[in-house]
Amino acid sequence: MKTILIVLALLFSTFTLSFELPIELSGTIEISIKSGTIDANFQLKNIPKLNNYLIHLNAGFNIQSFRNEKEGYNYTYEKDYNTQYSEESFGYFFRNDATKNKFLPEIIQFKYTGKFPVITDISKASDRGDWKGNIAFNGKTIRTDGFQTAWYPILYDIEQDKRYDEVTYNIEVVCLDCKSIYVNGSKPISSTHGVFKREKPTSLTLFAGDYNIGKHENSYYLNSDLSTQQMSELGKMTATFERYYQDKLSIPYGESVVYIHTAPISKYDSWLFVAYPSIVLMNHNDGGLSNLVEETDSNWFKPFIAHELAHYYFGTYKKFNSELGDMFTESLAEYLSLKLTKNLLGDNKYLGNINRKLSKLKNIKITAFKNIEKSADYDDRELYVYTYAPIIWLALEQEIGEEKMWLWLNKMLTVETEKTDYKFMIKTLASVLKNEEQLLLLVDRYFANKNAINNAKTLLIKLKNNI
Repeated sequence: MKTILIVLALLFSTFTLSFELPIELSGTIEISIKSGTIDANFQLKNIPKLNNYLIHLNAGFNIQSFRNEKEGYNYTYEKDYNTQYSEESFGYFFRNDATKNKFLPEIIQFKYTGKFPVITDISKASDRGDWKGNIAFNGKTIRTDGFQTAWYPILYDIEQDKRYDEVTYNIEVVCLDCKSIYVNGSKPISSTHGVFKREKPTSLTLFAGDYNIGKHENSYYLNSDLSTQQMSELGKMTATFERYYQDKLSIPYGESVVYIHTAPISKYDSWLFVAYPSIVLMNHNDGGLSNLVEETDSNWFKPFIAHELAHYYFGTYKKFNSELGDMFTESLAEYLSLKLTKNLLGDNKYLGNINRKLSKLKNIKITAFKNIEKSADYDDRELYVYTYAPIIWLALEQEIGEEKMWLWLNKMLTVETEKTDYKFMIKTLASVLKNEEQLLLLVDRYFANKNAINNAKTLLIKLKNNI
């Protein structure tokens, strides 16, 4: 009996030591939409023990203190700026006075402030220059995403290339010149202040200001200008797309999506981004999301929505790291969008998308997957992850068949690994093929070949002719 108790105790202690509590964000943030100011007093709790780390905060913030509130003193900090890790933020860290090594407390109090441009006259704005990682004040709203804008402190594990942007939270948001406030993963509210709580970790988008909140069934539509009927139509389309992915990948889709529309702070930038469960559309259309639904050829925007919805799997359900992580995240979401387009929106729309991608890949040199050692090796990142890589995946599908392609994607999403790198890709593909000769052929043809795009084009042109 004593032996059994000892074994159980050892097993339990092993479990508790390996179990990592999610990081918890708490505290208060005060915002002024008219002034473009942010004052934050946050705390991070349950911080894991890391040897080589950075804590990212947007470069627009001035630090008052990083503090040990319990002991009553401030930490002396250093900061680093490295575009390999983040272009929008500084990375902060603490050193041990005796050993000069980095140390990381389990609880840290953060106090900082920032003032950002408020762009109210778009005629005087820059032609371009707004982007996902921008803390944007347009005179009516503030818009942020999560890890890229780093409006709250985000821990980054350098050794594992892992960002801890997904946190549980219990925060108060105060915005006296706001009409509505939304924090990713919570219900939006019509108020000048509110307390937002969530026990399931998520990356925090913040959207606050002068806008209306629409709701239909379980979904919210913020600043959308959609009628109830239009909300219903968009909701049905979203549910159809989610079911398609769920059925093909054999992984349940997550919670209901929140659609957000807002104006960019530049003249001509227009784009979508996802910070699940939020999908944010930026443009200067007065009709908001209603313009999309009312378009005669409303199919034009559906592949974009399909791409963003696919990011639940590639980006939220599974986060990809290493030198190929960005490529996997974006290109496989785009591949899913292409498959959905073909099966739900029609061959003409699908072929049109394929033709546009192939036309962009004429007479260019592209580094093979196997030879990518850092993200800079993509050269033209947009071309690589949205155009080149999805074409390679379509060719791979033709080689191995749809059934094995979906199974491989499932493996990419479900097999646990510290690094989602080239070796991980090959290992998961090998587990699906169970044919070493075929694997070597595919590697030589598509993954390690500088002429991989020509091989893919030849195969896809034959496919197009048979559709």
